Amino acid sequence: MHWTDIAQRQAGTVTILDLQGQMTLSGEEEARLLRAIRQLETAGSRQVLLNLSEVSYVDSTGIGEIVGAYTRVVRKGGMLKLCGLSGRTQELLDTTNIGSVIESFANEAEALESF
Repeated sequence: MHWTDIAQRQAGTVTILDLQGQMTLSGEEEARLLRAIRQLETAGSRQVLLNLSEVSYVDSTGIGEIVGAYTRVVRKGGMLKLCGLSGRTQELLDTTNIGSVIESFANEAEALESF
């Protein structure tokens, strides 16, 4: 994955990961999102919100990493939701039917209320 940054912050019991850059295949980089999810899991975080408002592009590899993060959180009894998706990213999720599995919200406030 190619990332500019992944920042973490808390809003009550929800851990928000602010993603920036592009979610694309870029060679031999480790899947940083999955590494961040593993760290949250170790710390006991079970409610995760991925804020994609600063993500400029997502390809199929990026979608795969989002699905992997979702699967890992849900298997541990948690919830993972998305917010701030671009129209193209939402369309990609809907086309692959992932949009019917992973909840997404237009903005962070709506997403936080849903937890």
